[in-house]
Amino acid sequence: TRLLDPQQVGWSAWANRDAANFSGEDFLELKNEIASAGGNVQPIKVRTATPGGAYAYEIVFGHRRHRACLELGLPVLAVIDNLGEVELFVQMDRENRSRKNLSAWEQGMMYLRALEAGLFPSNRKLAEVVGADLAQVGKALALARLPKEVVEAFASPLDLQFRWAKSLADSAQSDAVGLIERARLASALGPARSPRAVLDVLLNGAGQGGGTVLP
Repeated sequence: TRLLDPQQVGWSAWANRDAANFSGEDFLELKNEIASAGGNVQPIKVRTATPGGAYAYEIVFGHRRHRACLELGLPVLAVIDNLGEVELFVQMDRENRSRKNLSAWEQGMMYLRALEAGLFPSNRKLAEVVGADLAQVGKALALARLPKEVVEAFASPLDLQFRWAKSLADSAQSDAVGLIERARLASALGPARSPRAVLDVLLNGAGQGGGTVLP
């Protein structure tokens, strides 16, 4: 465990933290805790980066703690480990799932990037290696593969939930053009739009009088 300059620590290729994770009350509370303690009491985990890159270390997990230290101008306490790509991915995913603070969409994007890069040959193998439920992996990937207009219809992609994956994916498959049109209407609800209101428009269409959204 060492104190590192946070400016020498960067994200790995598999990280997929949305900017919303680094603002808001939760992050401010974490930042205040770290400031009052004079640093992060719970260390982050990093690995040595490839020589010649922009950073000396890559984050395995602890992106929010790292960002807080970076913004506060404090050194970041870190455990340094020598990990390969698959092991880094597995540890990052397991840490995120154990903390339950990675959104369904972020998790899906992380899985999708790993599959597209050939880190795992299939959804099943990915689920097996990381120790995740195959159905849950499928739902996360379904959210990640939604048209960008649908994701942007929500005030934040963090609003997307696992239980909506099948309904949205089915709609994208059966009526992609209509779904994108409804997504534009949902975006027009304004910055204070609720996730449920957006889902209502996406699945039931606009102007139909608040149809019931199936779970």
